[in-house]
Amino acid sequence: LAMSRRVVIVGGGFAGIKAARELASDRRFSITLVSDKDNFEYHAALYRSATGRSPLEVSVPLNQIFARTAVTVVHDTAEHIDVQTRTLHGASGTSYEYDELILALGAVTSYFGITGLPEYSYNIKTMDDAMSLKEHLHTELTSGHQPDLHYVVVGAGPSGVELAAEMMSYLKRLRKNHHIHKNFHIDLVEAAPRILPSLPERFSRVIERRLKRLGIKLYTSTAVKGETADELQLPRGSIRTHTVIWTAGLTNDPFYGQHAKLFSLGKGGKVEVDEYLSAGYNIWVLGDSALTPKTGWAQTAVYDGTYVARVLKAQQSEQPLPHYQPPQPIGAIPVGPHWCGVSMSGLQLFGYVGWTVRRWADFHLYRQIMPLRLAVRSWLMGNRHSETCPECR
Repeated sequence: LAMSRRVVIVGGGFAGIKAARELASDRRFSITLVSDKDNFEYHAALYRSATGRSPLEVSVPLNQIFARTAVTVVHDTAEHIDVQTRTLHGASGTSYEYDELILALGAVTSYFGITGLPEYSYNIKTMDDAMSLKEHLHTELTSGHQPDLHYVVVGAGPSGVELAAEMMSYLKRLRKNHHIHKNFHIDLVEAAPRILPSLPERFSRVIERRLKRLGIKLYTSTAVKGETADELQLPRGSIRTHTVIWTAGLTNDPFYGQHAKLFSLGKGGKVEVDEYLSAGYNIWVLGDSALTPKTGWAQTAVYDGTYVARVLKAQQSEQPLPHYQPPQPIGAIPVGPHWCGVSMSGLQLFGYVGWTVRRWADFHLYRQIMPLRLAVRSWLMGNRHSETCPECR
C-alpha cells in the first residue's frame, strides 16, 4: 500500500479547518493541524461577545470540531520552515515533517506606528481581546469613579460599525442596570472619506444614516495621531476618553515576513500565490494570508480551504486541477440589535430582513466547518447573554 501523503496545516481559522475537514475522509492523506489556540474563533462575531453575548457562540474547541475524524490537532506555534527537508519547526521544539504544507495563519493587529495605541487602546481581534474590553466596560461603571462620557471606536469597516452600534445598546442597558443616568457618547473615527469604504457607496450611506439615528457621531477623513491615558489625539483637537477600541488596522501574520526568502509579499504584507494558491516549495497559502482578489472575508477563507483540498485530491488522482473562482462575498453588517444591512450581487436589504439573512449566513459558515450538532449549538448561543455577567443582561 502507498504511504499516505502527509499534510500539515497551520492555522485554526476558517481556511485551515475547512481544508482539514475536506481532506480528513480521504485515506490518501494524513492530516495534522497546528494551531496556537485550542479554540476556533469566529472573528466576525467577536463584537457580540464584547457586548454581553455568550462567548460560546464564537469560541469552539478544535478537539470538538475534529472529534471522530482522523485529523491530529496540535497546540503549537509555527516558527521555521526547512524546505530542503520539508519540515516545519514549532516553538514547542516539535518538528512536523510534511509532503504538503498549508499555511492559513490569518491577520494580526497593526497600529501603523501610532504612538500610544498599543499601550492604551482595546481591540476585538481575539476572544481574549473581546473579554478584556467587556471587563473594562463593566468595571469602569462599577468602580465608583466617574464613568467615561466618550467611547471611541477607530475604524469604520465592518468590525468598527458593528461594534459601535452594539455598544450603544449594551451601554444603555448596562448603565440602566447600575442606575447611572449621565449621558454618554460613542464616536466612530474613520480615515477614509466614508464609512465601509470597501462596500458600495449607496449601501454605506444607508448604514451611516442608521448609525446617526442610534446617536453615534461619525468622524470621516480623520486619521488618528496618537493616544494617551486620557485622550485620543486627532488632526484637529482631541477626545477625552479612557475607552478607545482600535479596529482600523490589520496586517499579515509576521511569520511570512520572517521567511522573506520563501515568500514574495505584496499589499498588506500578503503572500503572492499562483492561480492554485501555491507559494512554491509544496507550500499553499490560504485565506487572509493570501493576496487574492477577494481576500479578507470568511466566505473566501472557506472557499480557499475547499479549493486547495480539491487541488491536492486532483494531483493524487492525476486529474486536471480545478480553476480558482471564489464567489463574490456577501456583505452583511449588523447595526444594532435585530437590524442589518446586506449587500449581495447588486441586491441590498436592510432592517430585520437583513438581520435574518446575517443569522442564516452565520449558521451557514458554522456548518461549513463543524458537524451539524456542534454548528446548531454554537449558532443558538448567539441568542444568549453571557452567564458570567448577569448584571450585563
